[in-house]
Amino acid sequence: MDDIVRRVKGIIAEELQVDESEITDEATIADLGGDSLKALSLVAAFEAAFDISISDEDVMAMDSVKAAVDIVKKNLKA
Repeated sequence: MDDIVRRVKGIIAEELQVDESEITDEATIADLGGDSLKALSLVAAFEAAFDISISDEDVMAMDSVKAAVDIVKKNLKA
């Protein structure tokens, strides 16, 4: 697991108060007990932690942990 994946999963674990062992690539925010407000909180946490800006389009596409990782990585390269 690379550093970005580890950091994204750590942020998800902290924001949603779940154990990292529950966070699989296919898991959704809802699967992990989150809702739309928690999803926005996650986006804000990703933006702050990685010093990136995530577009509304990317927020809407963030439907799994893997998608979140991919979106963070894409925005780091932008």
